This record gives sequence, C-alpha cells and structure tokens, in this order.
Amino acid sequence: MAFSDVTRSAVLAAISEYDALGRDQFLANYGFLPARSFFLLHDGKRYDSKAIVGAAHGSISPGSKPLLASEFSGGAATVAPLLRSLGFVVIEDASSNLADGAQKAITYWWVNNKQTYKHEVPGNYLWSPLTKSNGSPSVFYDNMQRARPGDIVFAFADAQIKAVGVCEARALLLPKPSEFGAAGNAWGNDGWKLPVQFKDLPKPLRPKDHMAKIEPFLPKKYSPIQSTGDGNQGAYLAEIPDDMAGAIIDLLGAQWANIAPALELPEAAEEFVQDEVEATVSAEIKNRTDIGETQKLQLVQSRRGQGVYRKNLEGFEKACRLTGLKHLQHLRASHIKPWRASTDFEKLDGNNGLLLSPHMDHLFDRGFISATDDGKLLVSSLLDPDTLQRWGIEPTTSFGPFRPEQFPYLEFHRKFVFKP
Repeated sequence: MAFSDVTRSAVLAAISEYDALGRDQFLANYGFLPARSFFLLHDGKRYDSKAIVGAAHGSISPGSKPLLASEFSGGAATVAPLLRSLGFVVIEDASSNLADGAQKAITYWWVNNKQTYKHEVPGNYLWSPLTKSNGSPSVFYDNMQRARPGDIVFAFADAQIKAVGVCEARALLLPKPSEFGAAGNAWGNDGWKLPVQFKDLPKPLRPKDHMAKIEPFLPKKYSPIQSTGDGNQGAYLAEIPDDMAGAIIDLLGAQWANIAPALELPEAAEEFVQDEVEATVSAEIKNRTDIGETQKLQLVQSRRGQGVYRKNLEGFEKACRLTGLKHLQHLRASHIKPWRASTDFEKLDGNNGLLLSPHMDHLFDRGFISATDDGKLLVSSLLDPDTLQRWGIEPTTSFGPFRPEQFPYLEFHRKFVFKP
C-alpha cells in the first residue's frame, strides 16, 4: 500500500494515539523528526503532518503497517494535499515547530450576522460596535479583540451557516462601514473591524436540522444559538467549543474538504494588514464629495503625522513625553485615538496626539503602553520588562501632566488600544 491509501478514519486514529502518548513519545515510537513546515490542524491543535500520515498507514486495515519516514516524502506536493483531500486543514509555518497535541493552535468562532451578512462576507470582514447602545460592555463585541490570525469563523444568517472564513489579522479600530446604511442605525460609530477571508458554502448548513449532533456541544454560557437551533438575541461573535466545531465540520463533509485548503494561517504580517486598511481609508477620503480638496489633503496627510495635524500638535507638545527628546525632526506625531478610528475633526485635533520617539510611538500605537489622565505610565503585561529597561525607560517614568482636552482621547486609548 502507498501513503495515498490512508483514510480519514486512520488519520483520526493516529491523532488519538498522538494525544495519548504526547508529541515526543509519538515521534520516537514511529521514528519521525519534528515537522519543519507543515502541520495538520484538528480540533484547535496542531500535529506533525508527515508523522501522522506514517502512523495512520498502520490503521488502514488489519494487515497494514506504519510507514517509515524514509519510505515517503512530506510537504506541499505529497502529505499536505492528501490530508486536505480527507477534509483536514494543513498549514505551512516554517517559523515554528510548536506542534503539540495539548497546545491550542486556533479558536473557532460563530458569527450571527443576518443584518450585515451581505456586506461583511463579500467584503471579507466583520464589524461590531465597541459597546452596547447604552454604553455597557458586550462579551460578543469584546470577542472581536480576542480573535487571532488563523482562527476559523462560521457565518450564520437566515438560519443557515452560509460561509466559513479564516481571520487574517487582529481586529482594528475603524468607524462603522457606510455600506451598512439603515442596518447599522442602532450602533455607535466607533467599532472593531476584523479582517476575515470568507468562502461561501455551495450548500448552506441548517443547524436546526442537525441539533441532535450539535446541541450536546453548545457553550453553557454565551452560546450563539439556542438548543432549538435558533440564534440567540444579542449574540454576535461567539467562541464555540472544538467539539461543536468538529460536529459542524463533519456535517459539512465534502464541502469542508473543498474549502479547507483556503483556510490556512495567512502569511501577511499584521502590520501589513493594518497599513492596507489605512490605505483604503485614505482612498475613501480622496473619493469623498462632501469636502473640498484642501480638507482631503489635510486628512490624508494626518495619517502620517504630517501637515495641519502636526502643526496643531506642535502647538501643544514640545518634546517626547517619555524620552525627553526635543529635536522635532526625530519625533513622530502619534494619534492617541487611532487615525483610522477618528472622525474628521479628531484626525486633525492637536489634542488627539503626542510627540513620541519612534520606539515609544511603536509601543503606544500597539497598545503596549498607555497613560492615566494624571500622566502615570501604564505597561502591558504582554511587554517584556527587558524592553523598557534596554530603552532606558523606568516603570516609574511619567508622561507628565495632560490637558483636560486630551482626557477623552486617553480614555479611548486605555479602553480600546491598551493591552492590560
């Protein structure tokens, strides 16, 4: 028998053995080295793809034996297409060999987007307001910040799962899409936009017809649907258990096998995606007909901290608040509330900005640091303390006093940009 004779059930058996033994013992038992580039994803975990196929060959039939690593090659032309044809997701990730049956690689999400499906899925994104209309937080909106590149999203509208997507980057702060029209009247303008590459399902899946298989795995809290298969009121983006996602994937059958190759971890860096989004916002500004050419230029220039915005900012700020550097040519005009999420006024408001040294601008823009209204430095738990130390910034460093006009922008940064 050739490795191409391996079946889905044989692969699942190998995965079960991998989980039971652990990665190191499994690889040692079958004589395989850790994968260098290609990994199989299953139930949110990643596995060494070639080793799984080699072991699975021993489960095809009673007389079959596992394949040795020397008996077949792994990679893009062999193991990857075989596993994909069996309905599995295979990713290429040469930067890491973190395969581990106990490690969570991806998260599965379910989005109820009946109102905005016709805009979001063709546009390859999800959008939600930051909070409920009364200003209170929503778990389903907060989940937009939790989604990570490579996570899988099932799109549910009109009582059907109509598309499946893969997150391309983390959510960005962006205003409500104008194409929503009346569908978005109840929502505030500030929100999260999550880039998701969607694939339509030729035959949408109606969960209501399969609740016997799905219902046992519904989340006990914050479920996107009820036990009847109807959507839950107020639920937008909800995390679902791996077992529930597995049940859906099994129900999709061949459809999943057909779209699985497209649901791979994207290679684009998050910075590239953000830059691409901001370039799109700039293009939209240039195409506007409600403002003149001068204002268009001012708004676009402000993206890079240039033009009128920088002049307005330098009227208030005279040096980097953290390093003390006063040479303006070496400082960046950084928006406190991100440019892409700001209104026209906020994009040009000198109160919505700080002059920062480039390395401090990076930390502030990415949410690794922030500030209280009285100037206390806030440091994210995600930032290695060694970074600040090597850059000469003490945890007790102060931003100095802020003006009251800056307080609303700082509050926005603390709530929606800073990563505690």
